[in-house]
Amino acid sequence: MIKPFKFLPILLLLLCSCASSPEATNPQPNPNFATVYFYRTHYAPGGAVNFDIQDNGLDIGALPDGSYFQYRANPGSHLFTLTTESTAQQRVNLQAGATYYIKADTGKNPLRFKPSLQVVFELQGKTEIQNLKRLHYHE
Repeated sequence: MIKPFKFLPILLLLLCSCASSPEATNPQPNPNFATVYFYRTHYAPGGAVNFDIQDNGLDIGALPDGSYFQYRANPGSHLFTLTTESTAQQRVNLQAGATYYIKADTGKNPLRFKPSLQVVFELQGKTEIQNLKRLHYHE
């Protein structure tokens, strides 16, 4: 008869190796491209409105409330545009191999809906996307 306790370490090792890691869901940056994370935190007053994101006039994705997506772009100057009933723009000079986090927001005044795009520090971006739904547009 096989004792179940002998197989417990092996079972734990197998289970741990199957768990997803941050590297599996967010692969390492490609040295030839810039990696940009666009995200939108949960905010009830503007939650029903989708944010459409463009790169130099080309549609790259939409951000519903509480979501994010990863975008790989060529290095150089990019004009990112967020469109709802009005627009917000952010020009960013992307570097190859670098990672950027761009937060889409509506402001905190429910009577005045004003969208914005803001480049944030990596630590802030990584922290804020942890509990958001990941969208897969360009993967």
